[in-house]
Amino acid sequence: MSTAPVKSIPQPLGGAEIKKGIAARMTADVPPDVAEALREQIVAGLGKTCSLNPNFAYAKFKANWTLTWWRVGSEIHSHWWVEFSLNDFGRITPGGIGDRRRAPAKDAVTTSGVIEEAPPDRFRRETDQPIPRPTELKQPEKSSFSKSMRGQGKRRDV
Repeated sequence: MSTAPVKSIPQPLGGAEIKKGIAARMTADVPPDVAEALREQIVAGLGKTCSLNPNFAYAKFKANWTLTWWRVGSEIHSHWWVEFSLNDFGRITPGGIGDRRRAPAKDAVTTSGVIEEAPPDRFRRETDQPIPRPTELKQPEKSSFSKSMRGQGKRRDV
């Protein structure tokens, strides 16, 4: 008995993984005491676009982002904008979400960056997310019947 060859492909990125990954990238250079609060704000804000629904999955995506944050007492405030392009196996969905207002405080910190297209598992690794088991595609085994033998039976009426 022969075994069919197996090809493994990574699982596409889900909407929740993309939101968490974008928030992680945007807050990578922010002080740790501020980063967690900003990540929560960004993930919640990205949840307002239907394109990043947790039930949707994308083979690739890329994004440009800008983040401005400041403190008011012990509270962290921010304005941010993410412009993205989601690739659903050839169907491209562009979009943008966030708040582009200027920061009202003089001591506001502004950062920006680009998230380039990357394979799903590499993006997960770079943003400290779990890597799901890859999908295994089995090559179909060839039939043991030759073409000349197929269909040689006669239909019987019962």
